[in-house]
Amino acid sequence: MDEKENDKPVWVKWEKKFELGIPIIDEQHKHLVSLCNQLHSEIMMRRSPDGKVWRIALSDALREAVNYTQTHFQLEEKLMVAAGFEQTAKHKKRHQEFIEIISKTLSTFDQVTLQTALDFSKFLYEWILEHIAYEDKLYVKPILEYLKNNQQ
Repeated sequence: MDEKENDKPVWVKWEKKFELGIPIIDEQHKHLVSLCNQLHSEIMMRRSPDGKVWRIALSDALREAVNYTQTHFQLEEKLMVAAGFEQTAKHKKRHQEFIEIISKTLSTFDQVTLQTALDFSKFLYEWILEHIAYEDKLYVKPILEYLKNNQQ
């Protein structure tokens, strides 16, 4: 955690292994990494006895995650379908699992504890490592071929 980004500790460092070579998707993924770092930083560095600061950070992160799912997942899924990616249904299922975790956290927000906030931060971290760095790599070739063949 010794890397710095805008003078704040970086929990998840954007690395080359996360890049897919699809600029719009890479930018959206960078946004998720930034969101994860912001949430973790707020929880770890600005804890208060009454929980107001980390609750605000978690609330902001959840809203951003909802926005992320609405824009990013729709784009990814649209490109996967257009490119004829064979594992689209499986990939969409993983997206749905992500949405369900966020929805569950939102629905129980009044009972959220500091541990829940830390768990959600860890969930985002693991999502980045597992989903972006591995699962999203599976659709890169067909989508890049589709984009190359359909440039106007």
